Amino acid sequence: MQIYRTFNGGMMKLFPNLKGETEAMTEAMVELYTENQRKFTPAMQPQYFYSPRELSRWVRGIYESVVNSDQGLTREELVRVWTHEGLRLFADRLVDVEDKEWCSSKLDEVARKWFAGVDFEIALARPMFYTTWLSKDTRRVERGELKDFLSARLRVFYEEELDVPLVVFDEVLEHVLRIDRVLRQPMGHLLLVGDSGAGKTVLSKFVSWMNGLSIFQIKAHSRYGMEDFNEDLRGVMRRVGVDGERVCFIFDESNVLSSGFIEAINALLASGEIPGLFDGDDYTALMSAVRDTAARDGVILDSDEELWRHFTSIVQRNLHVVFTVNPSGGDWKNRSTTSPALFNRCVVDWFGTWGSKAMGEVGREFTTRLDMGDSETEGGAWGIGEGEELMKRVEDAFDDNSTGGLRQAVVAALVNMHQIAREMAEEIASSPSSITRTFLSPRDYLALIQNFVSCFNERREKVEDEQLHVNAGLSKLKQTQENVAELKQGLGTKTAELRKKETLANEKLQQMVADQNIAEKRKEEAERMSVEVEKQQKQINERKDRAQKDLDEAEPALRSAQASVRGIKKRDLDEIRNLSRPPNNVKLTLECVAIMLGETSVDWTDVRKLLAKADFIPSILNFDVDNLSAKQIKLVKEKYLDGNSELNEESVLRSSKACGPLYKWAESQIKYSTIYNNIQPLREEVAQLEEEADIIKTEKYKIEDEVKELEASIASYKADYASLIRDVEALKSEMEAVTMKIDRAESLMTSLSHESERWSKSSETFQTIMRSLVGDGLLMAATLTYQGFFDFKVRSMMMSRWKKSLECLDIEFREELGIVESLSTGAQRLTWQAQGLPGDQLSLENGVILDHGIRFPLVIDPSGNAIDFLMNKHKDEKIQTTSFLDKSFTKTLAGAVRFGTTLLVENVERIDPILNPILNKEIQRTGGRTLVRIGTEEVDYSPQFKIILSTKNPGVQLTPDLCSRVTLVNFTVTPDSLQSQS
Repeated sequence: MQIYRTFNGGMMKLFPNLKGETEAMTEAMVELYTENQRKFTPAMQPQYFYSPRELSRWVRGIYESVVNSDQGLTREELVRVWTHEGLRLFADRLVDVEDKEWCSSKLDEVARKWFAGVDFEIALARPMFYTTWLSKDTRRVERGELKDFLSARLRVFYEEELDVPLVVFDEVLEHVLRIDRVLRQPMGHLLLVGDSGAGKTVLSKFVSWMNGLSIFQIKAHSRYGMEDFNEDLRGVMRRVGVDGERVCFIFDESNVLSSGFIEAINALLASGEIPGLFDGDDYTALMSAVRDTAARDGVILDSDEELWRHFTSIVQRNLHVVFTVNPSGGDWKNRSTTSPALFNRCVVDWFGTWGSKAMGEVGREFTTRLDMGDSETEGGAWGIGEGEELMKRVEDAFDDNSTGGLRQAVVAALVNMHQIAREMAEEIASSPSSITRTFLSPRDYLALIQNFVSCFNERREKVEDEQLHVNAGLSKLKQTQENVAELKQGLGTKTAELRKKETLANEKLQQMVADQNIAEKRKEEAERMSVEVEKQQKQINERKDRAQKDLDEAEPALRSAQASVRGIKKRDLDEIRNLSRPPNNVKLTLECVAIMLGETSVDWTDVRKLLAKADFIPSILNFDVDNLSAKQIKLVKEKYLDGNSELNEESVLRSSKACGPLYKWAESQIKYSTIYNNIQPLREEVAQLEEEADIIKTEKYKIEDEVKELEASIASYKADYASLIRDVEALKSEMEAVTMKIDRAESLMTSLSHESERWSKSSETFQTIMRSLVGDGLLMAATLTYQGFFDFKVRSMMMSRWKKSLECLDIEFREELGIVESLSTGAQRLTWQAQGLPGDQLSLENGVILDHGIRFPLVIDPSGNAIDFLMNKHKDEKIQTTSFLDKSFTKTLAGAVRFGTTLLVENVERIDPILNPILNKEIQRTGGRTLVRIGTEEVDYSPQFKIILSTKNPGVQLTPDLCSRVTLVNFTVTPDSLQSQS
């Protein structure tokens, strides 16, 4: 006692106001230690091993908590820290709730006995949470504040390190702070005892991550031996003692493949070294590395002994061992004998299994987003009467606003179903006829929740889909009835329309025939007129030709004369004009020209004036013969041309070059005019004939236009008639189709009348089915999670207890619920049987569990029928068979994981630790890749990968760790099962 009095006295010197508490604190510590040592013995539990180290840890814990306090320390705070450290050392290792309560009460009693002047209402108030995470020194924190902080940090940890969602419930807070308290202390080692899946490893990793510690775990496999373990130990000790790394070594009992492993860990815990671990070259290299490291740190060490002590001291200070144990295993009771250092050097934290409150909080968290539909708001009488006790177990997980509702009842059912399965597993294991057993853990409870959420959502979707189809069918029938009525009404309308169109078509046809007759008559008339016009045109052309022939004879001379006139030069005319007494034939020629140009006077003086005109020649060239009167022609002919024989072209041309062409012109014009006048009657006759022909042509064109109009009208009538006929035919076809459709629809409605009644009833009972979905989902999930291991008789008993639990909680379910029928289709079951699955109820249930299980299965199949079935079922997935004895097992496993094939592992008696990351689905996502660790290698993980473990041994001894990682499916046929199924 004097030692601890001295320790406490030295610590109290930090706080002068508390110097007087040294004696009281020491006496109180020793009394509580003695009381616990007396009440709890190693015979009860191996961790009930007490040594003076507990008092040393107590003093160290108080010192670590208060040493950095810069605000002083009150008596209340001292007592509170003293109580907190005492709870950690003595209460945290206890198994039963009653023992924990006794220890807590004893602490309060001893505190009240030895400490004076303290407000114990403040000092001893629960809960007690201390941490350095929210401040620079160890401070008291409130539950809500701590929970919010850890929830935020856990989300980051989940995203960065583990692909596993974590729930922060009250027990998690307590365990996290307990682990943190030890890992912050030098030589702080932990022994975590609890069921598989209780969170021992995950929380240790989380706290290490929070405190900046590296995590080390051995990568065990079936061929992992003592030399591999020693090499790993050398590596981790170098990392700590040479590289200065702070490491948390998490070591699970499932990795204890040899007793030498435990011996090495005992030595490491006891002294910070393992005898013989570093020998020869390893030792020399280590000493050299330690010397260099120490020199860098300014520490001068000469001898190897000093270097070794320096190395081991660093290892003791910065290497923290966390040993995780499942107390359900057979070796737990012997641990204090075989591994004394585990209890001497480690602080024990009893995780046990999750309590009702913890399971309630987890269940609430994972079902909070589940849409339970109207079931959540209807009713409201859950957990009344017998179910009240079940509801109370989880009521602390719900706030005041959500207590008493369906969600609380569902969580209570989940917790109770797990507990029923656990109790029955223990009952069956303790029966004399039991040759094997299973162990249930929090992992099974998590699987139950996942299965429930999955079954509920799938079942709800299926029922809603079926209801949708039923409602669609009823709607279709109603729509068909309405459509038939509309079709009948439309059929009457179309009949009237048909008659109207037929009448209109007949009218068009008659009109078309009448117009056709008129058109043909008018065409005949037009053709007759065409003949007459053609005949007249022939006469006109004959007469025109005759007149034109005479004109054509005179026209060349006329054109020749005009050309000669064009050749008359002005000087020649001026020469004639200057003659006072021109030759007689010149004078006569010019008189003749003057008369033809319409001059009244032919005196030479007037003729000379005519010649002097600028338009004289143009007037001759442009002379219109039609302007010559008969009098002018007669005068010219009688006096000049015909009446004077001496006057001719040659004589005139000899007398004057200019008058010769003029004479020729006058002669040709008179000749042309004479001919023109001679054919005038002929021209008048032609004009008369042309006028008559134009009248006939006009009439003909009119008739032709009329015929065209008639033909266009006839074409239009034809098109209208054809359109009407098509419409009539289309209407007839449409009416025939409508009639057939009506007949078929009426026939269908008649044949579906009974089906319609069934659908109507089904629709009416939809809400009832929806209300039972929650209960049905719970029963299906429990079957998938727990029943695979048990025989048919036990399954029936378990189902009865589950149903009774649901009845107590007033959760509706279908009494006639068929698990196999609900979780598979008839086609699936027929396929399974064709693939070799036996047709008995037990095998069919196992088939459903294999098909829906969320964990990889371990199949117990003494007959080999199930293995044959699985080989056939997964044949298309390129299933491979292997065993742990296969030398290429690791390579085969890595290939299957990488390429997403199915792997069947046969003859599994003990699990190869290399499978643990795969069975736990410890998936890591890095740089877009999904990886899983297989031994020392990180392998790409395909989501299509499946692994099936199998054994033919019906009495296989299963470890708790293995049971927590797989879904057990037992095909062993027992006499009780056969009798129960008969």
